Amino acid sequence: MASKSVFSAETRFETNVRLRGTSHPRWGELVVRGFIAACGLFVVVATAAVIAFIARAGIRGIQDVGLGALLSGEIWKPEANTFGGYPLVFGTAISALGAAVVGALPALLAAVWVSELAPKSARSIYRRTMEVAAAVPSVVYGWLALVHLVPQMDWVARALYGEEAQVTGEGLASSAVLLGIMIAPTVFLLSLDALSRVNGTLREASSALGASSWQTAFRVSIPSAGRGLFTAVFFGFARAAGETMAVQMVIGGARRVPEHLFSPATTISTQIVMDMQNATPNTTGSNVLFSMSLVLLVLSAGIVLLSRLVGRWGTKA
Repeated sequence: MASKSVFSAETRFETNVRLRGTSHPRWGELVVRGFIAACGLFVVVATAAVIAFIARAGIRGIQDVGLGALLSGEIWKPEANTFGGYPLVFGTAISALGAAVVGALPALLAAVWVSELAPKSARSIYRRTMEVAAAVPSVVYGWLALVHLVPQMDWVARALYGEEAQVTGEGLASSAVLLGIMIAPTVFLLSLDALSRVNGTLREASSALGASSWQTAFRVSIPSAGRGLFTAVFFGFARAAGETMAVQMVIGGARRVPEHLFSPATTISTQIVMDMQNATPNTTGSNVLFSMSLVLLVLSAGIVLLSRLVGRWGTKA
């Protein structure tokens, strides 16, 4: 028995020595750690540099034009040195809100159905389909919308306002529908991931108490995944607010506040694309485009912060 104890003690001693000997990182591990740290530092520095560059040029534009005139002016004519950005901000906000209603909310409910109510054999099919739809380039969506959606929206507009009305298929309505279709797969996938993280024992407990599948879905799963679902909707709104090429094809490009949803309009991102080729660097026209980029950046950052506040509120509740 004593020999066994001595042998066990010697074995433990040798094991501890080996572990202490290998606790020091080797040179290869140091290289990998350094590379990973450098990548992380590069991402942070690059992001900060981009924000600083946009902010520097954007502040110059605000100083040249004035923040009040830039956000409340209704005339945007760079050729006349007039920069009223209200039509751009208005078009961006209405398009993104319309997209959230048309695409984000139905996608969220679809994720609830797939996660809680759909047959298990169909869940993977829906997920794979949405993954493919989320990977489609935005210009493809824009081209399809220009060919198929705009004529249909023109028919709807004339049915609502009459054949002689000054309406067209291009405008905020087409933009909202297109953006809703574009953000739906992303919101669906994020919502599905949020619902998949709900503890299965909660569903089992709900079923054990006699609750139906619908009651479990809307009284257990959705409240438990509320933070992730809110984040998915806000993320979809942020993506819709920053979309450019697809929106440019269907919104009409009119630099004025539209009279209704079927009037041509513009957004911040689309107007930047249209004006950037004629803007001379280090001029008021160029700086104002950076100012509108800064407005869009602040809007997107505000959406992210709002989603986090909502998430914290949901966690405390």
